[in-house]
Amino acid sequence: MIFILPIYFLVLLLFTNCSKAVWQPKIDTTWNIILKKDGFDIKKEKNEVIDIDLHSNSAEDIQNFHNAGKKVICYFSGGTLEDFRPDKDEYYKVDGLVKNDYKQWKGENWLDFRKEGIKPLITNRMKLAVEKKCDAIDVDNLDGYQDKSVQKKWSEPLTKEDTITFAKWLSATAHSLGLAIGLKNSLFMIDEVGQYFDFAINESCATNDYPECHLYKSFLDSGKAVFGITYEIYLKDHYNRLCDALDGLKISMIIKKEELIQSGKNFNTHNCPFIYTLGKYYYYY
Repeated sequence: MIFILPIYFLVLLLFTNCSKAVWQPKIDTTWNIILKKDGFDIKKEKNEVIDIDLHSNSAEDIQNFHNAGKKVICYFSGGTLEDFRPDKDEYYKVDGLVKNDYKQWKGENWLDFRKEGIKPLITNRMKLAVEKKCDAIDVDNLDGYQDKSVQKKWSEPLTKEDTITFAKWLSATAHSLGLAIGLKNSLFMIDEVGQYFDFAINESCATNDYPECHLYKSFLDSGKAVFGITYEIYLKDHYNRLCDALDGLKISMIIKKEELIQSGKNFNTHNCPFIYTLGKYYYYY
């Protein structure tokens, strides 16, 4: 027994050191998403968390963010292939992986992520995020099964169950590499997979035809942050919806132009009631 106890504690210590805890942002953390670097000035960036493109930013860029006290989320699409990605040719080598075009975004195609060949490709992107010292990843376009073209053009379209399986794999793989991961949009499966993700990122939950921000309540109640984007172009037609849609929820919202350059306006329920007009923001307390 005298020799067993030290061995037990040694194994426990080794396990603890290998099981690196991933970063989990706190609710109400301020953020910005900057996928285009045009005119970017780090000295003007006051937000605590920055979401940037994985391939368009160097390890030095990310180190500069860290030196400025920022946490860094690195963006890439997991459900589509963008034609500017440096690894795009590797995707075409996997039979049946690259499918029809995603009409909303030029130069982008849907992926059949049920193909096993996608896993090493996504894993390589995650490893690149680790090499560049990203704190987390933002994996976009997991909602392909809801796209009409996917349902019409594929002989065997994606299903919700396929997407849940893929999302769980993404989370497990990211965590195994020491990366936090956010659930991007995908509100249709938040109840099934929310527990596996460290935070959420949403586009337009307040300005959709049927506002969906309230669906994050349980996720927020579990202590996990939600980062929201409201696009300025849609807000002008629905300015009265923002406060109503948030309804007191502590979603870290930012109002942005669709090109996702640095400029934007942080917004939360402390700013309500709220009036938006002609590009200006008025807050009444």
